[in-house]
Amino acid sequence: MIALLAGCGGEPAPTASATVAPSPSPPPSSSVALREPHTLVFSATGTARVTSVTYELDGHKSTQRSVSLPWRKVVEVPADGKRHDWHLTMKHGGGRVELVAIFDGAVAGQTRGQLSGGGTGTAAVGGDLRG
Repeated sequence: MIALLAGCGGEPAPTASATVAPSPSPPPSSSVALREPHTLVFSATGTARVTSVTYELDGHKSTQRSVSLPWRKVVEVPADGKRHDWHLTMKHGGGRVELVAIFDGAVAGQTRGQLSGGGTGTAAVGGDLRG
């Protein structure tokens, strides 16, 4: 009935528009955008019999005992622009070992060692990086 009344005035009836006005974008945030954390990968390879592996980030240590090589652990490092200290230590018997730390795809530190005969050895690598 409305269309009929509008048609009586000699003007065409209004039609629905297929165009939708875009909703306004939220204003840019004044805070720093959330950043994805960095990745620090610790790995150990070789032939040695491993007694323990200890990895540390900012004073938080974790030790794993009687692990087999190859060994690997991925640790997240906050993307906060601050300095972060890290260490990787392996106690082992005879044989060779290689420890490598990779930060966001680039080698951050590495060491190699070999222990012949009896006894025990320790291989360690560490450093600091910017999160």
